[in-house]
Amino acid sequence: MSKKILIYGLLLFVGLIIGAGGYSFFQSSNSSSAKNESSTGKTASKENGKRKILYWRAPMNPKEIYDHPGKSNMGMDLVPVYADDSGESGVVSINPVMQQDMNVKIATVKEGKLNPEIFTNGILQPNEKKEYVATTKVAGWIDKLYINYTGQKVRKGEKLVKIYSPELVAAQEEYLTALAYDKAVSNGGNISNLIKNAVRKLELLDVTKDEIQRLHDTQQVRKYVTLYSPIAGTVIFKGVEEGAKINRGTPLLKIADLSDLWILADIYEYEASKVSVGLPAKVTFDYLPGKEYNGRISFIYPTLDTKTRTLKVRLDLPNRNGELKPGMFANVDIKTTSNGVFPLVPEQAVLRSGKQNTVIISLGDGKFKPAQIELGEYANGYYQVLKGLSANTKIVTSAQFLIDSESNLRASVEMFNGPSDSSKTEMNMNDKVSGKQEEVKSDLIRKGVIDVEAIDVNKDGKLFQDVMDWNVISDKPGDCPICGMHLQEMTIDQVKKNLKENGFEYK
Repeated sequence: MSKKILIYGLLLFVGLIIGAGGYSFFQSSNSSSAKNESSTGKTASKENGKRKILYWRAPMNPKEIYDHPGKSNMGMDLVPVYADDSGESGVVSINPVMQQDMNVKIATVKEGKLNPEIFTNGILQPNEKKEYVATTKVAGWIDKLYINYTGQKVRKGEKLVKIYSPELVAAQEEYLTALAYDKAVSNGGNISNLIKNAVRKLELLDVTKDEIQRLHDTQQVRKYVTLYSPIAGTVIFKGVEEGAKINRGTPLLKIADLSDLWILADIYEYEASKVSVGLPAKVTFDYLPGKEYNGRISFIYPTLDTKTRTLKVRLDLPNRNGELKPGMFANVDIKTTSNGVFPLVPEQAVLRSGKQNTVIISLGDGKFKPAQIELGEYANGYYQVLKGLSANTKIVTSAQFLIDSESNLRASVEMFNGPSDSSKTEMNMNDKVSGKQEEVKSDLIRKGVIDVEAIDVNKDGKLFQDVMDWNVISDKPGDCPICGMHLQEMTIDQVKKNLKENGFEYK
């Protein structure tokens, strides 16, 4: 694509951005200058005091450029664009009165450390290290539930459930039979393997040594086995009812010690590098307004959730008085540590657009210039600047959008003009286009008064026109000999309209 197409595209894009805001910005600042220049007839090649006018442009259409003052196609006063004294591309000059009207505020970049905070949410969970699931290794029936509802408090060693198990009864009788056989054969000698095997079977069915000794001493088989709680806590799950039949391994009750809880908080993927084990955090709950808890990150989970793109971290939280409940929604504020001293810029001073981050530097004497920067961490309304800006630089913190828009327009026009000597007279933009066309010899380039209907040789009412060089017209499809663009099919009336709007004469 030619340089001309690129510049036209840039000018159109910037024109759409600044729109009516750009008009009010620069029209008010230069309207008096425009009227004075119009009345005295000054041209772009003349000096206005110490400032030289590069060209004149329409306030609502950046593509509409002239080398003399006057009115735009929309009837508005043309706006003068001045050459900057520094000669730098993209530099914009704004007089002090207009700076005040625009509410331009300037701040000095300072160096410092950022301690970014991560604000996230979490869910209270029981401490998995302090949970117990009551189950049995024998099949049977629930004869008695001592703990029979969810939420019931349980003491350590308290009875949980009594189970009737024919399998356990058979194991006890097998042990007594082994004892009687061994006594009859060996007359009280060494314990035989038969007895050892019977004892081992009872132990595998979770019969305690005390129970086995009682069975040995009393020779009485118990039909029931009782389960006891090994921890103190709260029943958070009840899986059976009294009288129900159970199989081996059936979860009967789940007990959790709720004196210490976990918070599982979600950290976004881009924040994962900021967290580490041991970082402090403040935790609040909507359920308990005005109360604040202190916790620390005790574990970072090793996998990322592929759907939410978040990483889970765990915080330990004491709950001695039981006011916190599992399942509650927690607000978590994690305090991270600084990664060094960097220049800091206010959030509102940064213009963010895709991959580029821009600030407007104040050069003094009413001159401003955009600068590309690379951002680091963010905290408390400030960004770290990794590249592109140093401390003690003055930057704009308000109205920078309008300044950046005008700077982009200035740089685009300068790129279109190319390098120029200040001693040379500025050329009219339309003259540059005409000069380019003179370099290309082609019958498709129409000059003078264009006879549009005569071009339509086949009389089908259609022609092909270049949307960049409007005087390139053909009766057949093809490419523009100037810029190489494909000619667009149009009606004769459309071609005439385009010629009229772009200043060409036709009949």
